[in-house]
Amino acid sequence: MRRILWLILIAAFSTNFAFGWGCDGHQIVALIARAHLTPEVSKAVNDLLLANPVDPAVRHLCTERSDDPMVDSASYADDVRTQEKIAPWHYVNIPRGASARSSLEPWCPPLGPSVDGKDKPGCVVNALDAQLAILRDKSRPAAERANALRFVVHFVGDLHQPLHSVDNNDQGGNCITIQFAGDDRISNLHSIWDSRIIQYQLNAEKLSKPAYVEALNSRFASKYRALEAAPADDPASWAWEAQSVARAVTYGSLEPAVSVLPENPVLACPAEREQTRALHIVIGETYIRKATPALEEQLATAGFRLGLLLNSVL
Repeated sequence: MRRILWLILIAAFSTNFAFGWGCDGHQIVALIARAHLTPEVSKAVNDLLLANPVDPAVRHLCTERSDDPMVDSASYADDVRTQEKIAPWHYVNIPRGASARSSLEPWCPPLGPSVDGKDKPGCVVNALDAQLAILRDKSRPAAERANALRFVVHFVGDLHQPLHSVDNNDQGGNCITIQFAGDDRISNLHSIWDSRIIQYQLNAEKLSKPAYVEALNSRFASKYRALEAAPADDPASWAWEAQSVARAVTYGSLEPAVSVLPENPVLACPAEREQTRALHIVIGETYIRKATPALEEQLATAGFRLGLLLNSVL
């Protein structure tokens, strides 16, 4: 009976939605990007989004709304994820054991329509490319370009969440059972990186999101200057970069360690949750100290790249 109760609790708190960064993270990325838009592009973003609002029937997952239309749109791709059947557009499952920056083709099928009610194929890399093509095409209807802009804001964020560019036969960390910083609630590795560490930092430093964004902009100013000289649009490289962070930090800092599993699935998610539960992994101060610098650099980098990308497109 106790084992059954444990599995029920895990299922309740570890549902595999894989929402990259959560609301706070996506809004932080959008706020950082906004700070780096040219005045002309900033106005173009506002004009496009405000003139073509989201269908009021779409349920907004983020309870904290923003007056900035780009920031408020940051969760749009999650808001329509189920009805549009675009779950695979949020991630690319590069195996944890892969280290060569080869083609993403094995893990990123071509985009296509939903068949028999299933999710549309593709991955975050080619989904971002497709939405950028729509946004660039000023002959397309304005409403389509506005939705494409919303997708671009979200997918750039997703690409920089390390667990959206890696898989260890664990659904991007969703199947790894974790306890966070003395919390009795059962969690998983993905949700820790989506939101819990960010929330922990905001609370520990007593910062609002705008103040946190200002701190990240200042701390990583030299990174922004380096990115200005790099290609503005290179999502495949960004995915490999995030996978490297996942290997080195997200998984690499876990104690006890979680083994690198073969690419072909050997465990179902419930079985892997049970195996990792037996490891009694606790995310405490030691892990947070190692993870936070990498997580914050990924947030800042996502925001910088999004701003540079929009400056080059609009």
